[in-house]
Amino acid sequence: MTEQEQRKSPAPIIDEEMAASYKQAIERAIAHLPVKNGVVNIDSIWIETSIPYKILDELLRRDDLELPDNVDRINLKSNVRAKEQIRKSRHRRKRKPRAKG
Repeated sequence: MTEQEQRKSPAPIIDEEMAASYKQAIERAIAHLPVKNGVVNIDSIWIETSIPYKILDELLRRDDLELPDNVDRINLKSNVRAKEQIRKSRHRRKRKPRAKG
């Protein structure tokens, strides 16, 4: 592999043994989650399993998950993570003291 190819393909976050156990947990959790029009949201899986988001995203992008019959696909666009990044600073502005007189 060239140096550029190594930069483009990110190294996996977890090893295969851990991936197998996380995959099993995800498959079990999906069976209990609400399905809307054949779609399960990544946020639902994230909340149900408490698997770190980066690991969950990596595992769901693979094509080796066994989905239940009522699930056609998994929506990988997170609504929770997008709102988390947009948050404004919690610092309040200091009020100017009133002028006497």
